[in-house]
Amino acid sequence: MAPLSGLRYVGQTGKTPISDATTRIHTFDPMTGIRDEIGLMWRVSPDMMCILDHEGRFSSVNPAWQTTLGWSEAEMVGQSYWTFVHPDDVARSAEAFEILVAGQPVLSFENRYRTADGSYRWLSWNAVPDRDLFFCTVRDVTDAKGNVDIIAAQDSEAALRDEFLAVLGHDLRNPVTAFGAGLRLLRRQDSSHATSEILRQMQGSVARMSELIENLMDLARVRLGDGLKLEATSTGGLASELAQVVEEMQVIAPETEFVLEAALDCEVHCDTARIKQVLSNLMGNALIHGARGEPVRISACTSEERLMISVTNGGAAIPEANMERLFQPFYRGEAHQSPQGLGLGLYIAHQIAEAHGGVIKVTSEPGRTCFTLDIPLVPDRAASEQP
Repeated sequence: MAPLSGLRYVGQTGKTPISDATTRIHTFDPMTGIRDEIGLMWRVSPDMMCILDHEGRFSSVNPAWQTTLGWSEAEMVGQSYWTFVHPDDVARSAEAFEILVAGQPVLSFENRYRTADGSYRWLSWNAVPDRDLFFCTVRDVTDAKGNVDIIAAQDSEAALRDEFLAVLGHDLRNPVTAFGAGLRLLRRQDSSHATSEILRQMQGSVARMSELIENLMDLARVRLGDGLKLEATSTGGLASELAQVVEEMQVIAPETEFVLEAALDCEVHCDTARIKQVLSNLMGNALIHGARGEPVRISACTSEERLMISVTNGGAAIPEANMERLFQPFYRGEAHQSPQGLGLGLYIAHQIAEAHGGVIKVTSEPGRTCFTLDIPLVPDRAASEQP
């Protein structure tokens, strides 16, 4: 074995000559040429490589160190590894070096190294001992750690937001419910036209607040992993339940004509309260985005073991580009459209449909937009019991 021709040697540190350390990399066998390939990898590798002596001083570094940290070979060779280590990482780095000295490899050890401009970068070390030298490959993981930190911060922010929504919805529900009960009592006691109109408007506002709170709480349940719980029962009185939703919506929007056509001639196994919530959300969406002065038509029927409830309104067609985003939370259409609501109605309706093993279909063309809840009369048990 002979030194690679043209190799530059620098002085020696401790008991191991730097020429000996470097020769272990750059020597080659004329019969195979294997060591020559290793020498090429040393020079061109984008990852940092180095050799430390038994006292932790750099005996040799490849060009990637200067590319990554800005320090030249002359500035690093002969220096102790801890010269460049972040002060907060010195103790951990010393412990890792002691493991090497004891003859054990150190894998995926991370610390921060000072660059020539004074900043620090995160490095990940893999080091193995070979007699009284330590051979190391080092990778810059600064960007990767930054991405992990960003993702962790985003996850933490999302969890905090969802917990806030859950607490907000719970704390708002009770006073709004009490307020609504008080309004209903006042409407029964005061029969004057002026007062009744004011109370009607106030009751409409309470109904709207209750809907927003319920949507917030459902969003929190979905985001926090609890899912939408269904209390499905067989009911033959769904037509009257849907009519009740239409009547409540008529109180909220007396200027809009609501037309209900229900042909439900068989029992439906569903969570009635949730189905009413879907209808209320779809009707609310029609009020916000439909053409003023045109009726909102509601139809409900059973066909081929399916329950279908449709809400149709007039107005402009939904742009094709918006179709894929309709059921995303907080999506409220184009910026110029009505700012009413939180943009949760369609999202929650979609979640309820899926919980029943069904879907919500959308068709839209100029002058007519229709949302249809389509669920089986007897939902799949696995779907109805989803967490």
